[in-house]
Amino acid sequence: MVNKLRAHDSFLPWGGKENLTVFRSARPFVRADRGWNLAKVRGCAFLHAVRHPTPTDVSSKLLRRLLLAPVVLFLILELGLWIFVRIPLEPLKRLDLSNDLPGLKPEVRLVFDRNLTRYLDDAAGKKPPGTIRILCLGGSATFARLQNAEDTWWGRLGRQLQSQGHPVQVAAWGQDRTGIVASTAVAAVLMDEWQPDVVIGNFGFDDVVGQPLEYTYQPEKARGMQGPARTAGWKLAILKASQTARLSRWWARRNEASLIQNEIGRRDHWKNQFNQMRKKVNETAVQPLPARDPRQDPMVEFIDGWRVLRDLCNQHGAALVMTGEASLHDSTNNLSQQENLMAFVPLKADPGPDAKYVRPEPAWVEREMARYAEAAESFASSAGLPWVNLNGRVPRDLDHFFNDVILTDAGSAALTKEVLPVVEPVVQARRG
Repeated sequence: MVNKLRAHDSFLPWGGKENLTVFRSARPFVRADRGWNLAKVRGCAFLHAVRHPTPTDVSSKLLRRLLLAPVVLFLILELGLWIFVRIPLEPLKRLDLSNDLPGLKPEVRLVFDRNLTRYLDDAAGKKPPGTIRILCLGGSATFARLQNAEDTWWGRLGRQLQSQGHPVQVAAWGQDRTGIVASTAVAAVLMDEWQPDVVIGNFGFDDVVGQPLEYTYQPEKARGMQGPARTAGWKLAILKASQTARLSRWWARRNEASLIQNEIGRRDHWKNQFNQMRKKVNETAVQPLPARDPRQDPMVEFIDGWRVLRDLCNQHGAALVMTGEASLHDSTNNLSQQENLMAFVPLKADPGPDAKYVRPEPAWVEREMARYAEAAESFASSAGLPWVNLNGRVPRDLDHFFNDVILTDAGSAALTKEVLPVVEPVVQARRG
């Protein structure tokens, strides 16, 4: 025992060799003290290793620090973003348009999301408690690319309801040459994500002029439309939890809006586009068209679309308001002689990719829209839904219309005046 202790003189806890007599005179306690002393020896050896690390120890410590550094930086970035920046789950894109067009403001800011949905007051994201959300669906008059959100008919509707004390948020989705059936696929996605309380459908014009003359009815079409791709569930969970993931996605997509801005943000881009389209339209002769074949009538598909939209609203607990789209067309307008008007109403002769287009008389468009509106009113009555036909309620002149259905600022104000009395009671009922 003593020989072993002599081998470790420098690590003895009580002063070294002079204390060995203690161990000789206290043999009964040596066994117990030996374990304690060995612990002391090991502790001193550890301190020695800390004070005089080997190259292997240095490498291990450096490796641990290198591994921990990215984690620490990630946590600092994540915390900083949550506190100071708060990147939204779905950042909105912004485009600045500049066009000298009659009846419209020359400078317009277009704000939209990945689904081309526009919002009043940028009201995307999570629904605030106690808020009534209104989703407007339609065609080019609803998307209103030539107007600021507050100048559109749905933006003015939102402002009117807010001035009456209703806590509403308004969003709008519209696409020209689409019609109600194709719109229902997008509506399903928007209802899932935005959770509207009220849905306003404004359809009719594209449903009339967007179908070829040689049309074949497909009963399953209305319920078989595919909407835009949705974010995968695991990706959405990561985006909801991590600001860094949102920043990374924004960085990857940062050039998309710039590319679009460079393309359509040039001064008078849309003015030049409409001038070219007007020239093509006026080069096409107006043709009298026969009435639709009752056995292959696209109006049946139009009502199918309303039925699908009603079912979607029921599934999401939203109230549906049906409206007929306003149009400039009537039997007295000679649209080809109006220099400032772009009336672009080509119908495909058949559904083929190389089909020729024909240009109908305004009276034919007016009759077809009246026929569609009558069918929509009948469906609304049977389903117990509010309905208003806006066609003919907005003055059919160049002060209120820019083209077939795109409204001027004055036209939007006139349309809002007609929609408000129908929508306001629905909003009031949703508030309880």
